[in-house]
Amino acid sequence: MAIIQPKVFIELDPLDPVAEICAVMMALIPYQPNNEEKILIGVGKAIEDRLQALRKEVKAHANK
Repeated sequence: MAIIQPKVFIELDPLDPVAEICAVMMALIPYQPNNEEKILIGVGKAIEDRLQALRKEVKAHANK
């Protein structure tokens, strides 16, 4: 029996990161149409976590 695995190959332009990240999300979401909200919430949480860490790093660096 055949085993079929969809794969997405992505080439990114690092000079336009926001558009590229959004394009990757939009390319992957159709593979999980019933989980779009869950995916977007997870990405949002990852962004918030990183922003929090970044703010702590900036604050720690400013206090040196």
